[in-house]
Amino acid sequence: MTIPTPLRRAAYRCAYALLRLYWYILQPQVRGALALLVHGDQLLLIRNTYGRPGWTLPGGMMKRSEEPVVAMQREIHEEVGITPEVWKQVGTFTGRQAHRRDTIYIFLAQVPSPAIQIDPGEILDARWFPLADLPPLSTYAQRALAIWQGEEQGVRSKE
Repeated sequence: MTIPTPLRRAAYRCAYALLRLYWYILQPQVRGALALLVHGDQLLLIRNTYGRPGWTLPGGMMKRSEEPVVAMQREIHEEVGITPEVWKQVGTFTGRQAHRRDTIYIFLAQVPSPAIQIDPGEILDARWFPLADLPPLSTYAQRALAIWQGEEQGVRSKE
């Protein structure tokens, strides 16, 4: 049985609200992964159906014993239906958001086709944007992009 998209979106929003409460109380250490998916001179950005309304990178939280690259492949496949075979880890950063203590792993993949298939329960919108003309980005997407661009210019990218 397929759960209707509006119900799935409501479930994601409810789960996110419960997670925010959990994060507020326990302030846990959380690991996550973000993907810079590039096709030519364009970058894939998404907007989730829950959380902050802005544009961000595909990705998400890692499971307890999951390796960063495995988490990235799982999240990208679930969110936008892409399964690149070649990844490059371009850096990591730490941050605090919603009372969590985050460690974020950043990956880069050149994607041969712009074809995507979003999960409409979790992803509100996904679009390719020219790297030279990106919309306003989430804080973590900005940091990931800055690390990648710093690496391209020969700057040390790992914190």
